[in-house]
Amino acid sequence: MPNVTSPDRPPRYRRHKATGQAIVTLGGRDIYLGKYRSAASREAYQRLVGEWMQNGGRPPTPLYTATVVELVVAYIRFADGYYRKDGRPTNEVRMIKAAMKIVRQLYGRTAAAEFGPLALQAVREAMIGKDWCRKHINKQVDRVKRCFKWATRQQLIPGGVYEALRCVDGLKRGRTTAREGGKVMPIGDADVLATIEHLPAVVGDMVQLQRLTGARPGEICDVRPCDVNRAGEIWEYVPESHKTEHHDRPRVIFIGQRGQQILLPYLLRAADAYCFSPREADNKRRAAQHDARRTPISCGNRPGSNRRQKPRRTPGEKYDSNSYGHAVRRAADKAGVAAWSPHRLRHTFATEVRKSFGLEAVQVCLGHSKADVTQVYAERDYALAARVARQIG
Repeated sequence: MPNVTSPDRPPRYRRHKATGQAIVTLGGRDIYLGKYRSAASREAYQRLVGEWMQNGGRPPTPLYTATVVELVVAYIRFADGYYRKDGRPTNEVRMIKAAMKIVRQLYGRTAAAEFGPLALQAVREAMIGKDWCRKHINKQVDRVKRCFKWATRQQLIPGGVYEALRCVDGLKRGRTTAREGGKVMPIGDADVLATIEHLPAVVGDMVQLQRLTGARPGEICDVRPCDVNRAGEIWEYVPESHKTEHHDRPRVIFIGQRGQQILLPYLLRAADAYCFSPREADNKRRAAQHDARRTPISCGNRPGSNRRQKPRRTPGEKYDSNSYGHAVRRAADKAGVAAWSPHRLRHTFATEVRKSFGLEAVQVCLGHSKADVTQVYAERDYALAARVARQIG
């Protein structure tokens, strides 16, 4: 029998069998109130029915109607267009989607204006249940807060929602059940050399150049002849794009004599061509295989005759951070050393520089200087970085 109501006869408080929640129907719309027979659901029922009766048997029209899932979809669409580099979404988009997936699963049908600190803490507990480490959870919770900050700016939710979420502090070491993540440690030179023996020559040179300069993996992948100033004793590599460019921070990587010897053969190409090319590495590998061939050329397969006509993937013009890292990890496995990431080379470089030149030199060489540094201070820093390159790189 339909739930017939009138302003004089309030709708019934009922149990929704499928979910075990309390439910009330107002104006043809089912509203879930929480656990059946709980004090919170009774209170929500009394409040909603009271407002319904005061409004002449019509539910009050809310000012903010977006649900959490609607907010999440809109924010991901924004993030996909905002967090981009070289025409492709950055890793930040993937992190945002992972964080917001949990929010959507737990509170998708909830009104976004009702998402408060307790809901955010419940989302955080779900992240702990996924065995994410403490620091990663804190970063993901901050991404959720950033989503609601954006929604406030877009007038999708009232301003008080984001302000309330800011009250949720990050997890503290030793005061949470979330596990601690492993610290990124420098990689020993012995493991680096063992890995290089199993790398293509091009990737091996990338590893050595990164070890000598402390550059980021992506900066090594993006080297082009036009980006390298060879006018002085110490070369200056200014990446076309780098991690902190959106903060208007300059990035100069200084290359000493040892690094110059590695890089010089790769500069003999078009000015805007990438120095380290997977296609070039593949051609060198095939040439080495051909030189080691024992079967006469008149017998067996001729070079190129046994290749697929339409391979699923072909070598590209440049490495990226992912392909560079995969190559290093595969080579480390072949060398019998623990798998390591190229990013650890920055830690090795930083450790060496700090021992010899101090913390200030590390900040300059790794590109960690602040945006409001004066020009005089920057010149002094660049001189210090050039001295580091002269001795180490």
